[in-house]
Amino acid sequence: MRFKLKGWLEFSSSLEPAVEELRKLFEEANATVLLKGSPSEEEGAKVVDWSVEGPRLQLEVVSGRGVRAHDGLLRLRKMLAQRLGSRFRVGLRKVMVEELRVELPETSKGVEEARKLLEGVAEVGGLERGLLLVFRGLSEGDLEDRVVDRAVKLLMPERVEEVGVKLVPYGFVLKTSTPKRILFTRDVAEEAEKLGWIKRFPARGQWILTAPMASLVGALRSIIIDYVCKPLGFQEWIFPRLLPFAVLEKLSTYVEHLPEGMFYVCAPPRDPKVFEPFKREFSLRRVLRADLLKEILEPPSYVLDAVQCPPFYQFFSGELVKAEDLPVKVYDYAGGWTWRNEAGGVEGLARTNEFLRMELVYLGTPEQVVEIRDAVLERTLEVVDKVLDLEWRLTVGAPFYLSQEAARERLVDISSSSRIPALDVECYLPYRGSREESDWLEISACNVHLKHYVDSFKIREAKGRELWTGCVGHGLTRWATALLAQKGFNFDDWPPELKKRIGALPPPTRTLTWP
Repeated sequence: MRFKLKGWLEFSSSLEPAVEELRKLFEEANATVLLKGSPSEEEGAKVVDWSVEGPRLQLEVVSGRGVRAHDGLLRLRKMLAQRLGSRFRVGLRKVMVEELRVELPETSKGVEEARKLLEGVAEVGGLERGLLLVFRGLSEGDLEDRVVDRAVKLLMPERVEEVGVKLVPYGFVLKTSTPKRILFTRDVAEEAEKLGWIKRFPARGQWILTAPMASLVGALRSIIIDYVCKPLGFQEWIFPRLLPFAVLEKLSTYVEHLPEGMFYVCAPPRDPKVFEPFKREFSLRRVLRADLLKEILEPPSYVLDAVQCPPFYQFFSGELVKAEDLPVKVYDYAGGWTWRNEAGGVEGLARTNEFLRMELVYLGTPEQVVEIRDAVLERTLEVVDKVLDLEWRLTVGAPFYLSQEAARERLVDISSSSRIPALDVECYLPYRGSREESDWLEISACNVHLKHYVDSFKIREAKGRELWTGCVGHGLTRWATALLAQKGFNFDDWPPELKKRIGALPPPTRTLTWP
């Protein structure tokens, strides 16, 4: 991999008096700063040409992959600002990359696919072996946001260590419970509607849960709290569910892979007068004119939370923590619904656009985060197997930021727990078919995020020690679906712990025409 950069740094006044100092500085940088961390001189960065034009310093930097040219420019930025500022009283005003050429000898993508992936970001051409990427007009912010590195990563083949590696596809079954006694085989949502436990809301993937279903969901929630959250020392927090774009931007990989999975929200202006045409049309015609709203509303500036854990990372964003004070472990459910524009259509209570979920989130050292995830998983399986007597299996899940389609194209190393980003607990749904052929229902996803959110939200440790985060999502409406799918709607057939917590199952509300 080779990089060739042409760019400039602009200062507050002319650099002509600093020419001799610059010559010495670049000789020093080429021998030290631009090689630091590189396995060899060839793989490091090097200033190969430079010139001064008034306050502007023109540069050409080449490199291998050890210290990439654009990273070298950021190192030079700091060095130049300090040395020239103290001696010549000039301040650095702007950094710009006019052109950055990247030669990729190894790539997993063809020219056309790469062009589609990097449309609007870089020009893509073919080489005799590999691809040529040309970035133009990169700002200092683009370099700091790792635009180039993320673009390169999209095109690189997956790399894994050879020793001790065990690669499997996502969805691989790691463990399965013994077969359980199945008491029900009909479609859960259809039966719940007939009995009046749920009623369709006039929108895609939404339901009103009446008293018996609400009692079941509440009992399942209390079981998880008492058997999983409290014994493991989790504290309850309450998270916001309306995420501003300022928070959404930090969920970089989620936005890149799943922007179609979120609902976007527009904030209205606080001016009643601009709504007069909209109100008048409704008063006269009883029609909601969405076209008039388009003229009034600003572009979307929020999303309805689709993943539930970002407020936890935002709480620590920019803060300084001590490893000795960690881990921090919290759970949230009182914030309300979670919203997701489900791919592949909705289905009953198993796949909905609006659903109930309990989220466990944790921050700690790498060892702590893996240990917490595995402890939550162990207790979750105990609840599903022993307390609720459900038939389950444990699978390798898709990473938190990937769609199922993207995950299917990759392999994961399961040689140790710390290398598995997601572990999913799935339950058998008899109405979908046989155990061997049907899709099982994921009810809990147990994740380790590595440094992803720590870096994205700029969470800092006092002594620079490495921090990780993780989360576990328990889909409460999915837990209820799994229980009803295997045990049915007869309260007497339900597990003892569940019946004890509910006491007497309340009847659904009925009208003369429903259910």
